[in-house]
Amino acid sequence: MSENENKIDIRVRSRGFTGYCGLEFTEVSEERCVITCPLRPELLNPGGIAHGGLIATLTDVAAGSMALAADGNTRSIVTQNCNIHYMRPGIGEKLRAESRVLRKGRRVCVVQVDVFTDEDALAATSIYEIAYLGG
Repeated sequence: MSENENKIDIRVRSRGFTGYCGLEFTEVSEERCVITCPLRPELLNPGGIAHGGLIATLTDVAAGSMALAADGNTRSIVTQNCNIHYMRPGIGEKLRAESRVLRKGRRVCVVQVDVFTDEDALAATSIYEIAYLGG
């Protein structure tokens, strides 16, 4: 995939709810996907930390983007299963999700996503099973 095609793909992924959350794709390759999210007041829970739903969204988008990139962006995907472990509060200016493929099969891609605070503390870790549709 050319660099220009990758940029177009990232713009498409940044629409809708993902765009509202402010998710920013900083790296997308077949080996790794990195997404950041500024922690605006409306994305925090009443305790002033990142809402668990925001972290779930961040990890879901990072896992899906990783599975798409690992497959050459040729098929549609859906999340089949996920398991998120919240390790510490999501605090600071922004969160960073880093994803990598653990195993890619013909129909399912297993992806690990780690979420870090801006001080590089592990806030959450997750495993996703992403199902490929069609082809």
